Amino acid sequence: MVRGLRWVAVWGFVGVVGFIATRVLWDGHRDELLADPRFHLVPEEIDVGSLPAWIHHDPRPEFLLNATQDGALSVADRDCLAKLVDGIQKHPWVSRVGRAEKRFPGVVVVQVEWRRPVAMVRVPGGLLPVDETGVLLPTRDFTPLEASRYPRIEGAESVPRGPAGTVWADPLIKQGASLAAHLLPVWVKYQFRSIMPLQDGSGTRGLEFQIVTREGSIIQWGEAGNGPQEDEKTAKKLRWLEEYYREHGSFAGLDGPLVIDLRPAEPQIRAKEPVR
Repeated sequence: MVRGLRWVAVWGFVGVVGFIATRVLWDGHRDELLADPRFHLVPEEIDVGSLPAWIHHDPRPEFLLNATQDGALSVADRDCLAKLVDGIQKHPWVSRVGRAEKRFPGVVVVQVEWRRPVAMVRVPGGLLPVDETGVLLPTRDFTPLEASRYPRIEGAESVPRGPAGTVWADPLIKQGASLAAHLLPVWVKYQFRSIMPLQDGSGTRGLEFQIVTREGSIIQWGEAGNGPQEDEKTAKKLRWLEEYYREHGSFAGLDGPLVIDLRPAEPQIRAKEPVR
């Protein structure tokens, strides 16, 4: 028994000495090891799973640039994972970073939740993509054809104050994007053209919206809203549109464009007055 305890003590002492020696070696050669390119993480060693269909370039080199000033991140760095996670979280396409871990042989696996584009905002000079919370997204991944398939928010009087990845702090954009997220699955099918602020009788813009179709009809939607009660109203309006489209195949009348008001409990339909 005594002999066994003695060996435990010996091996414990050896372990402590080994740890101290390793620590001394690391402290003495830290900068040299971190600068050695053999230990640098390369984009191909970052596994974030399959990219969503709307991202057409490899963002992993940008993750490394966000993590360090020169993109050189060493796997020998004790803070390698933390720095990489921070670099990924800073990317404008990333909504949230989950678990990150090193796996053999030399691969870092990271769980990433991606932002999803739901609308294009018309601004002087072009279109800017946003997600359902109004976060500005990179434009480089959208061709003109792809951009044309998304709901288009028009009537914005503001411009983004920050780069891609920041919230466009305009209630019209944020609530319009929330509405666009509900309409995205049927946008092309219903031949919608744009989402615009709905003018009230005094001409003052409120936080109500209208949808303009390619045929010129106007669907007065009302508030975008959030929360269980508003979600129920949204679902009811979407069901009404689905049933109307199934029956008529269009939101225009035989004599031309219509105005369809979805704000009352029972939607109201009238002919659109011609522009004079």
